Amino acid sequence: MTQLRQLRAVYAGGVLAWTLSLLLSTVWGEGSARQTVVLLVLLAAFLVLLLWSTWCLWEATARRTAASAAGAAGAAASAPAERP
Repeated sequence: MTQLRQLRAVYAGGVLAWTLSLLLSTVWGEGSARQTVVLLVLLAAFLVLLLWSTWCLWEATARRTAASAAGAAGAAASAPAERP
């Protein structure tokens, strides 16, 4: 889980870096068409990876929550009943 969060942070940083690079290249107008296309491809790749890692993290969290809820229900059912 921790590694997946770190991976998502790396992808988020990549999205930020490529977005800034693309914006600076566009604003200053010093970039060629080829450079703009490469930056767009890199940005798209990092966006897809960021979405994928976020989805995996969401699924893992949902599975962990379901497993802990099932474990708590099983523990409550197997506990001896209290007498008044």
